[in-house]
Amino acid sequence: MKKHLAILSLTVAGLCAVPFQLRADDAVPPKPPGGDKAPADAPKAPDAAPPRAGGGGGRLSPEERLKKMTEELNLTQEQQDKVKAIAEKNAPQFKELIAKGRANLTDEDKTKIRELMKSQVEEIAAILTPEQKEKYKAAVEKRRAASGGPAAAK
Repeated sequence: MKKHLAILSLTVAGLCAVPFQLRADDAVPPKPPGGDKAPADAPKAPDAAPPRAGGGGGRLSPEERLKKMTEELNLTQEQQDKVKAIAEKNAPQFKELIAKGRANLTDEDKTKIRELMKSQVEEIAAILTPEQKEKYKAAVEKRRAASGGPAAAK
């Protein structure tokens, strides 16, 4: 009887430890290449997204971004399709610039990224209703403020 109780106790203890081990693997995200201005243990903005595999820096995948926009702005299917097309159109240029790594970007590269982002924000805003546009502009401002980026153009 004692032998069965001991085996049962070890089994239960092992099963309880598995979730903690799985969470521990995800606890500290890897540092991005070239370092990061904020320390790893700095508190994040409440709406900051968790890092995703392969994205680094807490960036959302295009699918995750579209899903978040759909939820926040209540996008119609037609709007979702247009947002996806805009993102797909700009993706190769973004990927090329981001592949260089933050530390290797020239001033010209940084200007290109800013122009691409501004263009994409304007294109997306053009397909939104006035109410959605207000929410979208506020979200863009909030992200820029949280990342230390320049104020959004009106």
